[in-house]
Order: sequence, then C-alpha cells, then structure tokens
Amino acid sequence: MKILYDYSVFEFQRYGGISRYFYELITRLSTEEKVNLSLFQGLNVNEYALSEKKESFDSYYGHKWKYKKPASRYMAILFKLPNRILFDNYMRTSCADVYHPTYYRANLGKYTKPAIVLTVHDMIHELYPDQFIDSRFVIRAKKKSISAADLIICVSENTKRDLMKMYEVPEERIKVIYHGNALPKSNEYLKLADLKRNYSIEKPFLLYVGDRKTPYKNFHFLLEAYSEMFSERFDLVCFGGGKLTPNELKKIKNIKHSGKVIQLSGPDLLLASLYKNAFCFIYPSLYEGFGIPLLESMGQGCPIIASNTSSIPEVAGNAAFLFDPTSKDSLISSIELLEKNVVTRQKLIDNGFEREKEFSWEKTASETLKVYKAAYELKFGS
Repeated sequence: MKILYDYSVFEFQRYGGISRYFYELITRLSTEEKVNLSLFQGLNVNEYALSEKKESFDSYYGHKWKYKKPASRYMAILFKLPNRILFDNYMRTSCADVYHPTYYRANLGKYTKPAIVLTVHDMIHELYPDQFIDSRFVIRAKKKSISAADLIICVSENTKRDLMKMYEVPEERIKVIYHGNALPKSNEYLKLADLKRNYSIEKPFLLYVGDRKTPYKNFHFLLEAYSEMFSERFDLVCFGGGKLTPNELKKIKNIKHSGKVIQLSGPDLLLASLYKNAFCFIYPSLYEGFGIPLLESMGQGCPIIASNTSSIPEVAGNAAFLFDPTSKDSLISSIELLEKNVVTRQKLIDNGFEREKEFSWEKTASETLKVYKAAYELKFGS
C-alpha cells in the first residue's frame, strides 16, 4: 500500500500534539512491510526531524527553515503557496493509494484519486472561536476536509461525539484511535536535589505542562488557586509554553508567602524528571481532544489531578482525581486530599502505571493502517 502525508501541520508547528502524532505514526508505519510511505514535508519549521528517517521512506521532500523572527505562523504564510504548488506535482508522481493530510485543507476535495483519511483531533476552534485569530479559516477548512474524507479518525470517543453532533457525520465513517506515550522511562532521571540545585526549585512542587496563553487551557485559574492556598507549601513548575508573560509575572509578583513560579523547557529527560519528582501533575484544561500529558504523567509515576471535562475522564480513567475546572474549591480540596492521604496518592500512582499500558503508539499505528486499508476498499473496492 502506498501512503502519502503532506506538509500542512509541519509548515507552521515547531512542536505540538498534532505534529508529534504524525511523527510517531509516520516513523512506525515506515518500517512496516508492504507499506510504501511518501512524505512531502515541504518548507517547514518543524523540530521533530522526520528528515532523519527518510531512508525508510519510499520518497521524501522537505526543507526545514532556520529562522529567528518572525514566528512560525508567519513563516507558514510565506510557505503556503510554494508548498501547495510543489505538493500537487509530488502527489501526481507518488501514485498514492491513501492520502492522509496532516491538517485541515480547504481544497482537499480536488484530490479524487487517492482514498482520503482525515484525523479530527478536537473541536476547540468551534467551541472557543474567540480564543484563536484563525478560527474562521480553520473551521472552513475543517468542514471541507470532513466532506472530502472517505474515513475519519477521531482521537477520543468525546471528539467523535462532538464531530457527530456539530457536523452530522455518520458514525460508520468514524473510527476512534487513541494516542500513545513516547516519553521514555530512564535510568538517568535527575534527582529532586539536582532539580532544586539546577533550576532554583526550593520546595515540593506542583507541575503544569504545556501552553498557558490560550484561555481554555485554564492556567490562570490554577495560578490563582496556587497563589491563594498553596504558595507557602509548594513551588509551581511550568514546563513548555514559552517564557512567562508580563501579565503572568505581574500576578506572580503578588503571590502570598514565599511561593515561586518557575518556567522551564528542555529535553525529554528533564520533563520525565519533573514528572518523576513532582508532588502531582495538574491538568486544569476546559477542553482536550485527547491529552498526551496525562499518559506521560502516568508512565512516570506522577499522581494526576485533572479536569472532569471533555476527553480527560475517558483518558485518565481511575488514574486521576477529577475536579470541576470552574471551581477553585474543587481543585483546592483535591490537592489537600493528596496531601493528607499518602495511601490514596500511592493508589493513583499504581493505577496510572496500569492505565498507561493500555495506550501505545504501536497500537495507534496498527489500527491506523487498518483504517487506510478500509478507506481504500471503500473507495476502490477490494
């Protein structure tokens, strides 16, 4: 089977859940027998180094753009036209059986020969349109992509329900395939003493991972709860998401007692070490299509306190305390319960290790390949 992936997400996303998903999927399927994989990564800003795997691809085209400014979103505007022209020629020569675009495309319907499989990750732009400057364009492209796709992959049952409700997609066109966890377990974790010495952490710490700028991520809600109740006993460590903003620094300056908010970024070993040593991982998001940090936390033995919304309960299972992300009292009582009950905290850790075993990128790749075959048969017959 000949499978084709395009440039769509790679031209604007340096790091992130969607490009990580395709990195994990592509690298695994490229080693499958009877699979010929072609990747047109085009002019891109992506940091996941798929070009280093190109020896296992049937064909590859890509050029990673090194830049300082402007940001990757602006680079994507410059890349869009040349990528589109070059990709159309690349597609003609690839003779693909199945085409899996890496993001939504308004012109997807013009490609009639390959079977098209689309992954729908979430409904964030539909639910929170005011939080994204490009919501109108993403929604338009998503509608057209959904209409053009032969089969659709959703990353959770919750996303599937949202898709069926908002776009009236028949259930038989949708297959739910979960993500996996690629954060490695290590024999070289940084110890808590090393983290404290190297990163100015002074107390036991609460951990937050990911973007903080978009309001639905609900970071400011966590920051307020921390400031009011926990700054005397914990530091708050934020991994990823860029440097603390002036607005965040202003709020942090007013924190009571001697609490510290520390922003870090770095390699997987640092992230794994933070999970390993944190008092708990807190996931306050109002909406997630899946939530890979949940699996990362489980795999490293970090107890989880997470929102009771969207796909989060579906992924977390019995490995998290769930709280109402609109109620600070709900979050505060969850943290205090973990503080008071060592047995309960250990139970969450044990449940997390078992729960994480149910997810893997190998399983994701295997089930996705079955969808490709089904889409091809649906369009062209067996």
